Amino acid sequence: MTRGLSRRQLVAALGVTSTATVAGCLDVLSGDESPEADSNGGSDSNGDGDGGNGDENGTDSWPAIDHGELLSDFESADEWVAVTGETETVSDAPTGSQALAVESDSDQAAMRIEFPRGIDLDGWDTSMAVKADAVDQIHLEYMAPSRGDHLTSIRHVPDDYDGWLRLDFGYIQKHGDPDLSDVRRLNVVAVGPEDGTRLVADDLRKTEAADNGKAILSFYNGHASHYEHALDRLDERDWAGAVPVDPDQIGSGGRMDLVQLDELHERGWDICGYPSVSTPLPEMPEDRQRQVVANVRDTLADLGFEDDSRHFYAPADRMDDSLQTVLREEVDSAVLASGSPTGAPPTNTHMLSQIWGPDLHGGVRRAINLCDQYNQLVVLRIPRIVELENDEEASGNSMSLEDFDELVNHIEHRGLDVVTPSDVVDGTMDGDDEADDESGDQQGLILEAGENHSFGGIESNTTESFALEKGIVTADFSHDGDADLTVELVPAGDTNGDDRVIPTTSTATQSGESIITVEEGTYQLEVDADGAWSLDLDQPEVHSDDLTALPTDVSGSGSSYVGPFDTEGNVSLDVTHDGDGLFMVDGYGADGRSEQLIHQNGTFDSSRSYSAGGAVWLNVEADGDWTIALSDS
Repeated sequence: MTRGLSRRQLVAALGVTSTATVAGCLDVLSGDESPEADSNGGSDSNGDGDGGNGDENGTDSWPAIDHGELLSDFESADEWVAVTGETETVSDAPTGSQALAVESDSDQAAMRIEFPRGIDLDGWDTSMAVKADAVDQIHLEYMAPSRGDHLTSIRHVPDDYDGWLRLDFGYIQKHGDPDLSDVRRLNVVAVGPEDGTRLVADDLRKTEAADNGKAILSFYNGHASHYEHALDRLDERDWAGAVPVDPDQIGSGGRMDLVQLDELHERGWDICGYPSVSTPLPEMPEDRQRQVVANVRDTLADLGFEDDSRHFYAPADRMDDSLQTVLREEVDSAVLASGSPTGAPPTNTHMLSQIWGPDLHGGVRRAINLCDQYNQLVVLRIPRIVELENDEEASGNSMSLEDFDELVNHIEHRGLDVVTPSDVVDGTMDGDDEADDESGDQQGLILEAGENHSFGGIESNTTESFALEKGIVTADFSHDGDADLTVELVPAGDTNGDDRVIPTTSTATQSGESIITVEEGTYQLEVDADGAWSLDLDQPEVHSDDLTALPTDVSGSGSSYVGPFDTEGNVSLDVTHDGDGLFMVDGYGADGRSEQLIHQNGTFDSSRSYSAGGAVWLNVEADGDWTIALSDS
């Protein structure tokens, strides 16, 4: 059976940018819905129907829960003020005598609750029972304490869903410098059809957050490329992933065979259900839904993946009321695309929100950063991984190996715990308590002086081999030509590692400076130039007296680097750029760590967080004037 995309599905596929201005939200995550259109899905069960971590009341009051702390039971309608549309009390409530509806005749309905003395949400997650009568998305905005300093969560509502459900809210936007220990207002914004929007809400609660940020890597369909490229990369970090598979398609169409899946399972990976269905599950009667869910669960269990088969990945990211009921009774968790990270641990493990992993610069890096900062959970969908030649781009249903490496490195740099669905439902997500942040008050010598080398020429060439020590390398360059100057630092001899591009200005005739980190070894430069050029590399001595304390402001024009700065941990950056071309900011630490912070075209005026610690530098590639204000986060 085939049907066209409804408005709700189109909104989910396109992201939420069209509603940003209306809802007062900026810089929304795009591309969170997977471009990968297939009919797969999966699940498993222990048959206890307990609703994962949250339903301690049993099924009678679900989706209300009774643990954590109540923020609003909606029994007093006067607590809530309509911002767009009108509110009304309704008797159809999972708990108490009433719930509260907000409704308008346009594509947005909103209400707010004020906390004049402030409430403390630092170290807490929020969740709410909702009935999305006519809603595509729900935005929950946290004014901490005002709109200039706020966080936003955005959850997509499954298109087929009409009844009550419980949503966990994780942050996907950050503005200013929110103080979650002093939240003065919560805005609930429903975005729906143009001819009218209606949302019913009940049981708004806060529950204790996890000890650290978490990530689940979901390797859809168990492609052979996942085994080839992901297994060793995760194994060397002591990480495990999740592999949603259709048991009837194991070993076919470029997928892993049973022996390979057994190896992943032995290494702690979850082999989860993801069945192929010719008819979308929400279009099946409930008994047929239950048959599909139970069949994929039991088949995986018979193959030796009994514990893993408790987890279900929704076919085509679709779910309705009856399927949610089936999943709560038959399996322990379910995953589908829904726009934001989620609280950790979640109160509803059968509606885990997932985003499209390859969208690194469309919101994924930001989601990872916010999960690091606020100890939440991000679930990332990883499609087939492909090795590409120069200038090739991955198709919509694949991810380049270069992007996958960038994703894994960014998760590692941010210090997220990579967990599995089993960790989530079994309460085994906690990482170790060892802190790896550098002291912000460093004394004495930080980096010894290393090598320095000078090169020059009048055209493209490859230099002689030269040595570098582990640490930072500054580059002072000039070029007089018609095309851009490109310089690659290439490992030579027995030196391991990847080629590194030394940042240079995008303007053909100009001089500039930049900084990168390197490992100890022997290197060559591969220079692409059409005019006279020169390049000086230096590894300077760095002493604690050289460090600039935060907060501080820096500015410049064109490409350059700034630092070193003395940092204690997470750093907040307020950044502007008035140029028309590529604007990039990367952070480099004296310990060799690096993090890409900004990769945008044109003007820029926003904030970013940087998981720093110790002595750090910022490298800026720009074609206009820029400013950066750094402060401890």
